[in-house]
Amino acid sequence: MLLTGILCSASHAQKKEIFLPVQSDQAVGALIPSTGPLDLDAKPENADLLNQVRLPSRGPGMKIFPKLAPSIVVVRTDGGYGTGFIVEQDGWILTNEHVIANGSIDLNSGSRFAFIHFGDLNDGVMTLEKKSYPALVYASSTSKDLALLKLFELPEKRELKPIQIAESNAMPGSDCITIGHPSRGLFWSVRSGEVVGTGRYPHDLIDTVMPQFSMSVDAQKSYKQSLNASESRKALISTCGINPGDSGGPLVNKEGELIAVNFAIPLIDSESQVNYDKFSYHVHLDEVKDFIKSKPEKSEVYRPDYWPPATFSTLTDRDEDDIYESWVFSIKEEEANSGVLFDLDNDTPSSFADDFVAGTANRDEFDFEVAVVIKPVARWHYDRDNDGEIDLIMTDIDDNGVSDLTVAKKNGVWKKLENKEMSVLDTDLFQDENIQRRYRKIVLKLEEKAETPPDKKPRRPSKGNSSIGGQLKVD
Repeated sequence: MLLTGILCSASHAQKKEIFLPVQSDQAVGALIPSTGPLDLDAKPENADLLNQVRLPSRGPGMKIFPKLAPSIVVVRTDGGYGTGFIVEQDGWILTNEHVIANGSIDLNSGSRFAFIHFGDLNDGVMTLEKKSYPALVYASSTSKDLALLKLFELPEKRELKPIQIAESNAMPGSDCITIGHPSRGLFWSVRSGEVVGTGRYPHDLIDTVMPQFSMSVDAQKSYKQSLNASESRKALISTCGINPGDSGGPLVNKEGELIAVNFAIPLIDSESQVNYDKFSYHVHLDEVKDFIKSKPEKSEVYRPDYWPPATFSTLTDRDEDDIYESWVFSIKEEEANSGVLFDLDNDTPSSFADDFVAGTANRDEFDFEVAVVIKPVARWHYDRDNDGEIDLIMTDIDDNGVSDLTVAKKNGVWKKLENKEMSVLDTDLFQDENIQRRYRKIVLKLEEKAETPPDKKPRRPSKGNSSIGGQLKVD
């Protein structure tokens, strides 16, 4: 596959590498559970079986389920699905940003949209309505991992009942319940647990704080500077076991009032003795209130983020000129990489790595012309005129080297391009010939041939040719 080649793990034996920290929004992205396909033809199980499945949530969960479940929806995109819930009766729905990250683009507005599925409560059991209702994304925040959607049209003969927001924050030890659509589970699955604690994510996590006590004074100062430069969100941790598919669903108290929004589960380490899946992470109520306090009049024009989800990163030298031009990210050190940023003209300050580790540099000082991101979907970001701003984004859903969705920025406005069969590996995308040459050498790993006449351009890689992937190796 094309991206498998370019994003394969870097070899530590052949070249020096510089290991760099990652910022909290990328670390949060690495935690986010993936979504899966939604089977609209799945037959609902009988009520007796579903009631047996819900028995572990007897008590508060059983009491609030009939009241709460009709307000919880399925949020579906081409890339998968998640959970959402009604926050205003005139069609406003809240979910996670990562749930709608791969939403399709509405040509009229330039905004992402998703499909909403409601459910019907009969004899205490919810059943899925197969008919879907499109909703535009009006606001989103990657730092909070929240997105606010609004239905194009309200469904007929269906009353939308918003979930009420709690007046006070949940305290550790208090009861909590979640209802969502967990992968390998059932629609509107209810689980109950208790609030474990609250704090800033990732700054207050034990695994973030404890290493500082064994650091030298200088290293501790650098570590804290790096953390302070990172965005964080206020989070709540609970023992409600959420799965992929539950993302964007509500966490409520025993009165059925919203206290948080599901967003992540800890990564599972098969070699560790720690049972990480004891916890679930949720966006704190304070963050939710701040996000939804003002609702935009127009839907949000979408521009995907070019920072890959990661917990580990390195600078590497792909062309062996003793200049580190490639910033490689991965979720785990020994796994395939989640993205690469390429500085093709080597104009990143030479002191960047040292300054970044010391906490005195911002990651935006890495001046790249190409960014490749594989999660939540494969995207190629280009700065074609080398002005420091991305102006072309190509989405390759099936990883065949051909863009399935291309958006470009012109006169400050992002618009979808109608060009068909656009290769994500097109040297001619760049205006500068030197950038084109460096692109061939660093990204494509194609050597210039001395016998090539000056009036002849090197052969462009074939569109969708998966053999190119073998040459796109981060070594």
